Amino acid sequence: MHDFGSLFVISLIAVIAPILAHMIPKRFIPETVLLVVFGMLAGPYVLGLIELTDSIKLLTELGLAFLFLLAGYEIDVSEMRGKRGLSALGGWVATFLIALVSIHLVAGLTGYIESVAVAIAFSATALGTLIPILKERGLMKSNVGLDVLAHGTFGELGPIIAMALLLSVRSAWDTVLILTLFLGVSVALAIVPLKARDAGLRLVKLIHLKAETTAQTTVRLTVTLMVGLVLLAYTFDLDVVLGAFAAGFIIRTVLPTGREELEHKLDGLAYGFLIPLFFITSGASINVTTVLELPWLLAAVVFGLLVVRAIPVFISTYFTVEASAYTTRDRLTIAFYATTSLPIIVAVTHVASEAGAMGPRAASILVAGGALSVLIMPLLASLSYSAAEALPINKSLDKFRTFRSSRPIQNTSSAVRRMGKR
Repeated sequence: MHDFGSLFVISLIAVIAPILAHMIPKRFIPETVLLVVFGMLAGPYVLGLIELTDSIKLLTELGLAFLFLLAGYEIDVSEMRGKRGLSALGGWVATFLIALVSIHLVAGLTGYIESVAVAIAFSATALGTLIPILKERGLMKSNVGLDVLAHGTFGELGPIIAMALLLSVRSAWDTVLILTLFLGVSVALAIVPLKARDAGLRLVKLIHLKAETTAQTTVRLTVTLMVGLVLLAYTFDLDVVLGAFAAGFIIRTVLPTGREELEHKLDGLAYGFLIPLFFITSGASINVTTVLELPWLLAAVVFGLLVVRAIPVFISTYFTVEASAYTTRDRLTIAFYATTSLPIIVAVTHVASEAGAMGPRAASILVAGGALSVLIMPLLASLSYSAAEALPINKSLDKFRTFRSSRPIQNTSSAVRRMGKR
């Protein structure tokens, strides 16, 4: 089929999926899941309506880049440095170590690249995938949502750095040097606009002036920064998602309070077409026959994600900012959301396959397991949160603090009454 034929099918699925997701009672099935499932059905392994040509793959890479751009844009540095960030970091480190040990003991993988790739895949959290789900369910500003974002931040940043360090064909020192150089360039790109903005250069004023015209300078600068860093990462033989993630982080640093109009434009550009295209083509790349031949292995992947990722995250919630106010269901909600994974799995299987360390069967099952996690984990999180009366934790905290603050007064009054009787 011609590229435009595949593109039309992808566009049609991108329109139908959110409508169906909205019609499902209580929206238990996220739009992202429907995109992956419909992509799988329309892909070359089932109906053959979508062909993964070079042109479609290029658009897929662009969609993946925008997904990580917006993920990096959502990062709050203050949250990463605080208690919430430290608990999330500890949860990811524990997850990665448990995954690495479990792969050798249980799965019996002996190849270095394959075992490390699977461990990275099991330690990942799909922050870019979770953001639209959290927005749809109104959890972005709740403490549960903030904890999910913290775990998602390290669940994407950690695997990205691990991919660059551990899956590189270069020596460890060369990789560290190149990664340091890349981070240095990224920091420089973040500092220069800040200095220019503080200096009040005419160019900066002109950029903001042209932002609402047909020039759309802020959007063009954002895309240029993203493509430039993706190109830099590709040149350094690093994964391209690192460049896109860094671009989003730089934009958030330059605009600490954010620019609402820029966010709306990026959301329209990314979520309007490119990000849905990425999920649809990710589903289309799943070899359904291979997955159906080994259903027990697919179930093992999902179960492994729960054991390796959900349990450390659940434990880490006892050390977060508002740990004392969380119920068991709240902790389960955070753990289930943090176990959602797909983009990193797609990226890491691609790297391992290109290195010849992972076959198409293992890659298909891992991607299918990641896609299934996007369906199952948010559904379980939604059920556990509904069981907790679906109240934002902020409100629960207010009640908790009111109760705590009222107790000393009651005790004091009782003590006064007892003294009066004496």
